Amino acid sequence: PAGALPTRKPAGARLSTRRHMSAEQTDPVLEVERLENAIAASTEPDEQKELAEKLGMSRMSAEMSVLSANAAFYDAFQSCDVAKMKAVWSDSDDVTCVHPGHPLISGADLVLNSWRALFSSAGGMPKLEAQRQRVVLRGSAAWVTCNEAPEGEPSALEAINVFERRDGRWYMVHHQAGPVFVQQPPQ
Repeated sequence: PAGALPTRKPAGARLSTRRHMSAEQTDPVLEVERLENAIAASTEPDEQKELAEKLGMSRMSAEMSVLSANAAFYDAFQSCDVAKMKAVWSDSDDVTCVHPGHPLISGADLVLNSWRALFSSAGGMPKLEAQRQRVVLRGSAAWVTCNEAPEGEPSALEAINVFERRDGRWYMVHHQAGPVFVQQPPQ
């Protein structure tokens, strides 16, 4: 019928590779790994240069996705929102957390309960912001090191936030923060 959409592509027609790529092919984290392997396998300097430029862009995109997950963690922290905090964390039993001055907490339920207890504490949570964030990517794992400081003040805590990528999304698997007793000059 006139105006009906075709249900199959005509014989010999090509689909645009950009619009019809699977999520795995467009995932910047997977693209970083693919490009690193392609550079290692290439013997052509021009090809290596082109791949290196693409790698830089993919790495930047992948790092931004990690920083976005890190920002979601600090948003949950600052808003004292247990539901947001639960959405940030992996639900596996091997997640861990070390709050300043506290022992290691293991397991998704215990970690979430620790945040619930902190959020309901009498004094509330300090309004900390992540400063001097540095991302390290290793395949489906990434970590962010940063300073946690009250807005506009010198760093009070150093933190490491470790993420695992599953189903195209970063989930926190470890958070650890500790006080800073010796101040370093800005880098």
